[in-house]
Amino acid sequence: MRARKALAIALCMAIAIAGLSAYQLSPLNVTYDPTGAGSAKVYTIVNDSDSPIAIEVRAEQRIVDIDGNEANQDGSAYFSIQPNRMIIRPDSTQLVRVQYRGPSTVTRELSFRIISEQIPMPTGAQSAEGGQMISFLFVYSTSAYVRPSRVVERVEGSAVVNEEGKLEVVLSNTGSVHQMLNSLSVTVNGDDGSSYTLSEEELQPLSGQNLLTDSKLRTIIELPEALSKASAYSVDLAYDFKY
Repeated sequence: MRARKALAIALCMAIAIAGLSAYQLSPLNVTYDPTGAGSAKVYTIVNDSDSPIAIEVRAEQRIVDIDGNEANQDGSAYFSIQPNRMIIRPDSTQLVRVQYRGPSTVTRELSFRIISEQIPMPTGAQSAEGGQMISFLFVYSTSAYVRPSRVVERVEGSAVVNEEGKLEVVLSNTGSVHQMLNSLSVTVNGDDGSSYTLSEEELQPLSGQNLLTDSKLRTIIELPEALSKASAYSVDLAYDFKY
């Protein structure tokens, strides 16, 4: 899955259509303090269907590779979730308390997903046609961050010609908080005085992405003719984001 904007991602995956039971989760984007009252948040799950639903809530730590692929790992050691499994009656609301339990000193922002997943009820559901069990799965994958002691916003760019002779432009988040690469502009400068501004299409792997702390993202393009005689490169970049 590609890392997208820090406003929460809400995934709704239906593995069946007949008799589908939906629900709502909020908030979708939360920042925790490492200690004190701000280290605990309350999520609200609303079952607005006419059937009971079973829900499981868990935490996962976000890991995003240089190509923007997100492959998360278990984050249960960082959070206490009460309750983490529940059955919610029709037209009912359930409050879930999620508290950060990780290190009290956070120098660089920690990034997580708080995931609410609908799981099959114990009795399942019967298909009207074949009498087979039908599985339903609605998932909300929300953004959760643990605030660092000091906010530093810094994204640095670099560019090299790779082994295939293409220009590889890499953006690195060397600050202490995530950065949204909105309205991104990237210009590569050659040491011979040349320059080239990447097009909207060339910026597609980078533009609008959520660049987490200590993460990198890259785009690889054909070496522009304007830069073909340079032997070293620097990068100027600009984007619109307020933490």
